[in-house]
Amino acid sequence: MKPWVFSGALAALAATAAFGQDAPKSLLPDVFGAAPPEAPPPPRPADTQADTPGGDTPQQNPDGTAAGLPIAATPATVDPFASGPARAGSFDIAGPLTARLGGYGMGAFEGSDGRFLNGLLQRTRPPLASRWGHIVLRRALLSRVPTPDGVRPADWLAERALLLLRMGEVDGAKLLVDALPLDRYTPRLYAVASQVHLAAADIPALCPLAPNARAFSKLPFWDAANAICAGLEGDDITAAAQFDRLRARRAMPMIDIVLAERAATVVSGEGRGANIDWDEAKSLSAYRFGLAAGAGIAIPEPLLARPSAMLAGWMMRAPGLSIAQRSEAAPIAAAYGIASARELAALAAARIAAIEPGADGEDAIADIRAAYAGRNAEERIAAMRRIWEAAETPQARYGALVRTAAAAARIPPAAAQADDAPELIESMLSAGYIRQALAWWPVLANGPEKARREAWPYLALADSTGRIANGDVGEARDWHGALSGKSADRKGAMFAAAMQALQPGGGWSGLAEDLGVGSLDNRYTRRIASAAVEKRRGEVAILAGIGLQSSWAGVSPAQLSVVVGALNRAGFAREARMMAVEAVTRN
Repeated sequence: MKPWVFSGALAALAATAAFGQDAPKSLLPDVFGAAPPEAPPPPRPADTQADTPGGDTPQQNPDGTAAGLPIAATPATVDPFASGPARAGSFDIAGPLTARLGGYGMGAFEGSDGRFLNGLLQRTRPPLASRWGHIVLRRALLSRVPTPDGVRPADWLAERALLLLRMGEVDGAKLLVDALPLDRYTPRLYAVASQVHLAAADIPALCPLAPNARAFSKLPFWDAANAICAGLEGDDITAAAQFDRLRARRAMPMIDIVLAERAATVVSGEGRGANIDWDEAKSLSAYRFGLAAGAGIAIPEPLLARPSAMLAGWMMRAPGLSIAQRSEAAPIAAAYGIASARELAALAAARIAAIEPGADGEDAIADIRAAYAGRNAEERIAAMRRIWEAAETPQARYGALVRTAAAAARIPPAAAQADDAPELIESMLSAGYIRQALAWWPVLANGPEKARREAWPYLALADSTGRIANGDVGEARDWHGALSGKSADRKGAMFAAAMQALQPGGGWSGLAEDLGVGSLDNRYTRRIASAAVEKRRGEVAILAGIGLQSSWAGVSPAQLSVVVGALNRAGFAREARMMAVEAVTRN
């Protein structure tokens, strides 16, 4: 084993590098380099489970979240110190999502080069532009699959867990690592697992790792972890001695030692835990977030303000944060694909139950309540509009659309609400309520011209039968011609690019050419096209993520066409359509 790999990786745990609240950044951009294998990787085991290829299953929620995964729970229902991972899993076949639960099946990575895939995972820099690209990638990383050829199981699992963590998917990363037997951990996996447990604010989960980790690393983090665990086990003398040694060595900033002491004494409520002087903290590291959230220590609002996608995902699932903090982070997480509409509704319900009259945010909570429980459709739609209009950025508006998706899906299609239909449809499709959105077409087909024209592109992209689009390029030209503003041409090009990918042939390619979509031919496009044709679904999902590593402003219509076409051919037709709708909505 290579101790330098482990030490370099764990340096980030006690580091004070900022999360990147102003601009989403990866917490560990260059820490985990590709470790050379200690021995040739073993051959991939034969499939022992008769999972069929994954796809849209009844167990999935509308926005692609597997129903078998837990949604965000309220602090009252979660014990942050209940850590009991089963440790009965396998390294050779791992992942919580079977095909039944929305995973991609045992053959998802069959025929793929494991070293190539690991390199892709290391180079992927979340957040992705597309919410639906994030969802597709998350499910690939969580799928129950054998280790692909050419890579060690531990390295493959470490990269999967680390990318999930950087994506803000702390619950998924934890499900993955908690099932792995500790006796096969490598130094690299120790590093990743400890990062996962901190981000999940699961302090006791560090305790099975800490004693062995000390054999591989001299970082003071593990001294602090061993001291914390001694305190949690009631050995106050050992804990105090270890904390004293950390102080004497000045091995860590004082705030980090005090946080560790507070975490060690939180169960008993006694001992050396002192007040935290957050003035020392100019930034929030994973270590500080995890210990504070896990021990129920209030984190100052400025350190949580304007969270990155990753931090928003961690915040909304941290039981130690207030329900207000979690629900405020949730729409940010939802816009990036981390949170589902179902999770937003659950957090909103908890916030409604907890808010006091006159408290900050009472009006916003009242709007959420009215969006779901207003006396009639008009009242509910008016509340949704207030939620959408309160969003201050395009990203926030998309999060607001996801927040109201389930409420929009409950509005019955009716001529009286036809003028509101386009935005209701945008909201529904942001979270994958396809059937409910398409139900509006009979109302709109002979309804107000403006509403029909505005809703048509979204429904045409969402309709898998092709009957709404009906190859009608003229309708698309009319819609594009009615658009105004500087984004009109880009929005039209995104629509044409997606349609030519979803329905090759016909007149869509001509429309795409007229709108300047262009084409791409390079190593990336050839690789993702080949993987799609050969139905290497897991590889397609990862390559799609590679192609969406920026904001939407950095994704060209030609790139969108490549990714949507590959997803469609690989068996992700539903997700490809939702990504296409998202591209038109957000450009």
